[in-house]
Amino acid sequence: MGKISGFILSLVTASAATALIDGFLPEGVMKKYVRYLVSLTMLLVLLSPLRELIGQIPSLVAGVDGDYESVEALARANSIVAMHIEDSLILKFGLRDNEVEVRYENDEICVSAKRRVGIFESDITLYILNTYGVEANVELYE
Repeated sequence: MGKISGFILSLVTASAATALIDGFLPEGVMKKYVRYLVSLTMLLVLLSPLRELIGQIPSLVAGVDGDYESVEALARANSIVAMHIEDSLILKFGLRDNEVEVRYENDEICVSAKRRVGIFESDITLYILNTYGVEANVELYE
């Protein structure tokens, strides 16, 4: 509420100063330039709340530093990452949905995939490491 009343007070003060300056200026070439400067000042007063809002953006962004405060949020983020890894493994290695499972357990990515000709654990591990930058525990089953 204090910011709104301060803005209104500065707007009223700038308007009164504008009226006084415009009233006391004699007619002529100089009046045109003074009116231009006064209108720029009024524009700055009108845009001052926007300036304050832009000034608050760094503090708002600093609050979003990627630090998860709740276990639920961390679990959700990890499950989304696991889901993306699973989708990319299906596309890369030609697996079906029921042939691969990716989950996040004990602070690591765990992959269970059906053994197929030409697919090795090291291939999947290297692909996940190169694509996502994380090491995975890969198990192939029959």
